[in-house]
Amino acid sequence: MNPTRRQLCALILCCSLPLGARAATTPLVIGLFPNLSPRRQFHLYQLLADYLQQQLERPVQLYTAKTPRAFVEATQHGDFDIVLTPPHLAWLAEHEAGYRPLATYASTIRGLLAVAASSGLHTTAELKGRNIAIPDSLAIVTILGVAYLQQAGLHRDIDYRFLNRGSHGNAALAVINGEAPAAILGALSFGQFPETMRSKLRIIGTTPEVKSFFFMANPRLPPTTVRAVQDALLAFGATPQGHLFLNLSHFGRILPADSHSLAEMAPYGAETLRLMKESRP
Repeated sequence: MNPTRRQLCALILCCSLPLGARAATTPLVIGLFPNLSPRRQFHLYQLLADYLQQQLERPVQLYTAKTPRAFVEATQHGDFDIVLTPPHLAWLAEHEAGYRPLATYASTIRGLLAVAASSGLHTTAELKGRNIAIPDSLAIVTILGVAYLQQAGLHRDIDYRFLNRGSHGNAALAVINGEAPAAILGALSFGQFPETMRSKLRIIGTTPEVKSFFFMANPRLPPTTVRAVQDALLAFGATPQGHLFLNLSHFGRILPADSHSLAEMAPYGAETLRLMKESRP
C-alpha cells in the first residue's frame, strides 16, 4: 500500500491470507464506505470477504477510511479494486473515475427526522432556528434531508444549522443527550440501534427513498475478474454465509446493477461534488 493510501484509508480490516501458492496472488482490495464502526464492519464483511476469497481463489483485503471525504478521495485515486458505496457516491465513482456498477442491495435508503421522545417538537416547521445533528454532510441521508427540509420551507444555514457528528449513532446520541433538538438519521441505521436507544427517539419526518449501496469495480480490473466478482456477489445470498450476512445487515437481496441503475442519482452526485469543492481545505 502506497503512502497516499496509508494516509487516506484506515487499515482496519484484513482477512487472513491463504497459505501456499495463493499467498503470492495479488489481493483483491475492497473499500467499504465508513457508515459503520470499524469493529462492526469487520465482523459483518468478513463473511463476504471469506466467501469471495474462496470463490475467486485469491486473497481479499478489506479497507475503509476515517471519513466519507477520505473514502471518496481514495476511490477517485483508484486505491480500491472494488468499492461498496452509497448510490450518490457510486454515481460519482462511475462518472469521475470510471468505476463499473456490479451489484446493489434490494433495500432502499431513506432519511428520518428524529427528535427526543420527550420533546415538544412535532412538525418539521418547528425546527426553524434550531440545530440539527447529522452523520456527515456527504451522507446521502443528509442530502435527502436538505431537500426534505427545503420542501417544508426551511433553508440550510438560514432557518437551521447542521451539527456534524460523524456517524448515525453519534447524531442520535446528540438528540438523546440534549446537544441538539433533532437529527437526520438513516432508516436502516435507526432500525439497527438498540431498543433502549430507539425508545428515546421519535420520528417526525421521512425523506423520499433512493437506491441502496452499490458494489463498483475499478476500471483497471480485467473483464474476466469483473465478471467473476459479479457472479460471486449475485450467488452469495444462496450460501450459508450469505444468509447470515443478509440477516445481520438487513440490506435485502443482492441484485445485478449496471450504469442505468445509477441514472436517477445524477442530481445527488452533482450536489456531492459541489459540497466537496465548497468545503475543500
